[in-house]
Amino acid sequence: MKIPLDNSNLLMSSLTAVLQVVTASRACGKTGLQSRIFGGNSFAPGEFPWQATLTYKGKPFCAGSLISDRWILTASHCFDRTATEDKRDPKLWQVHLGVSRMGYTPPESSAVTMVPSRIVTHKSYTKYTNGFDIALVELPAPVNFTRFISPICLPENTHRFSLRRTCYATGLENVPEGVPLESKRSLQKVGQILIGWRTCNCIYNTHKRPDLTNPTNSSMLCITESDGKKGPCQGDSGGAVVCEEDGVWFLAGIISFSQGCYLINSPTILSSASYYQDWIKQWTDNQVSFTPQTMAVVDDGDSDHCNDLLSNHTAGCGISQVKDPTSGVPGTWPWHVDLLRDGKRACSGVLISTSWVITAAECFYGHDTTDLPEDWTAIVGGGSPAMRDIAVQRISVHGSYISPGKGFNMALVLLAQPVALGQYSHAVCLPDSSHPMPYGSLCWHIIGNSSLSDDQIGTPHGDRLELLGPNKCNCIYSHPNSSDRAESVMEGMICASRDGQNSSQCLNDLGGPLVCNENGTWFLVGVYNYGGRCKEGTDFIPPRVFSQLTTQEEWIDKETREMFLRHAIHTPPLKPDTERCSSDDPRGCGRSVASPGPEPIGEATDKMWPWQVSLQQFEYHSCSGVLISETWILTAAHCVPSYTPLSEYTVILGRKQQNMPSPREVLRQIKRVVPHPDYKVKTGENDVALVELNFGVTFRDYILPICLTPDQALPPNNTCWVIGWGRVYPSGKSML
Repeated sequence: MKIPLDNSNLLMSSLTAVLQVVTASRACGKTGLQSRIFGGNSFAPGEFPWQATLTYKGKPFCAGSLISDRWILTASHCFDRTATEDKRDPKLWQVHLGVSRMGYTPPESSAVTMVPSRIVTHKSYTKYTNGFDIALVELPAPVNFTRFISPICLPENTHRFSLRRTCYATGLENVPEGVPLESKRSLQKVGQILIGWRTCNCIYNTHKRPDLTNPTNSSMLCITESDGKKGPCQGDSGGAVVCEEDGVWFLAGIISFSQGCYLINSPTILSSASYYQDWIKQWTDNQVSFTPQTMAVVDDGDSDHCNDLLSNHTAGCGISQVKDPTSGVPGTWPWHVDLLRDGKRACSGVLISTSWVITAAECFYGHDTTDLPEDWTAIVGGGSPAMRDIAVQRISVHGSYISPGKGFNMALVLLAQPVALGQYSHAVCLPDSSHPMPYGSLCWHIIGNSSLSDDQIGTPHGDRLELLGPNKCNCIYSHPNSSDRAESVMEGMICASRDGQNSSQCLNDLGGPLVCNENGTWFLVGVYNYGGRCKEGTDFIPPRVFSQLTTQEEWIDKETREMFLRHAIHTPPLKPDTERCSSDDPRGCGRSVASPGPEPIGEATDKMWPWQVSLQQFEYHSCSGVLISETWILTAAHCVPSYTPLSEYTVILGRKQQNMPSPREVLRQIKRVVPHPDYKVKTGENDVALVELNFGVTFRDYILPICLTPDQALPPNNTCWVIGWGRVYPSGKSML
């Protein structure tokens, strides 16, 4: 819960708590205070006695509401399973009742803590954006009701809340800079305007983005706040939004999701409590009662009109108030972030929400850098009147990152304080996995101003580039004139090259964003990885290679736990990436530039067998093969059995010595394997397979195809050669 602190509103710290156990039939929806105190920000003990805090592995994770002496109502997405965690295991959770603060020792005398006996998620729940985001948590034993622990009233399915009125959301206070989640925190409340699902859709539809069109339905309600400065945030999921009617508090909804945290014109979406009356009764064996409504509501006020609720401030993501990308004025690229290590500029990054920045993993991985948050500072609004520095709270390097050439060169940076979005600081939009940008699109690489000294931050500028298909990019990088080193553009990378105008000649701005404009909205396509650097003695500048965002949606969602409503507009279909690397090569097949010599056995010289390839499994040589075209190799079928995932394999071309990579070698992944249709596993008959590479290669002295013989057999007495690396050991350097 993020609420601006105002010491004048802190509530009676001297309030005396007298624990009074009452019967389990205590009326629902009644505050435990002798007199109502609803003017402040902090929770007074007993003010919202139905509030439950759910901790996962000891850390506050979600909130909930007590609805009987045995049941807590919360959000289903709190228990989403991941590849490494089963959050539906009740033994990993604790339910805290009767508390107004967390992390204090000793705990409040009114506090009760229990390990749940059961967690029930709605069977129709798949993802919070699809609805049914509701769950029940069963306590192991009935809890005694007190002034500090009592249930909220549940509305019947015929209940109609009066809308456009103030209701209250509750949750833990925002974590101060650098403070862990499990530290001392008070519960807080915040007044929000309750609106119906039609009005909520009206507000989201003003973003004029298909992904934000009509996100709610009749099973949902929403809350909104006019100034965008307070409201629910991460950790408040599953918490209550309650409204008072005739002195009784009702649960209007369960906090489900929003676009970021308390963004302007971005209401928080709730699961409507009244909609799920039958489901709640079914799972609680009618142990939970629903309270009839006594206040008549003739017209709930839900409509498609919302102009009175809209803010004049910038909403959503990907909007720059400067329309000319070449202007170079502050605010042109409001999502650009400068990252400083020990006070000196080290990398660029890009703001993807109010609290998260994405950049390159290489910034934090290596002998001359660090991933300690205290060594880093983020500068937002660089070169503008609103420029400010923010401490870094956490750094999450992608778990699969090893080196830039192997991909996954991404890291997420959690800021210690949220950014106030505006003209000079704004979040860029993230495309989802089904939203590719067409090859040939003109996009912009945002580069930090490096012309100033280390302790000065200037206005970033944009470099216009053209998106390239991966096959074309690989052709360029494997061309003999490109460089002395042949790079391999892997899956999960995207390339862009200078379009001849407004482009810097040489650059090296690690983590800088590649953004594309689609119908007035800017999308983050990639984060700078490598390439685009000048080489002395040549005018050739290779394409810049970026880590592609569309392949990392799941990782970003898991790490940030923020909701990014992504663009789903109909984009032009991708042009086929059919670039041929060696269509004009005159040498043909089977023509190496080095002779094998007279010796029948011995070490091969450079360029002697340019069609020889190394088939690697888990980065160890497992088999050999031969290149027969730009995208196909021939090998033994038993080398690539059908039961082994293709992701385990890579193909290396141009290699002479195992376990000692050459700068001239090219690495490719496997697209598919075609074994001989009559291959017999047991007898080894027809033990041959075709392997298609994911991208083509450019023929050069070190990489050339072998010729295939016609149908007739070779004449007898021909001299032939057997080529291989001999006996290969994991630590050995076997020669071809």
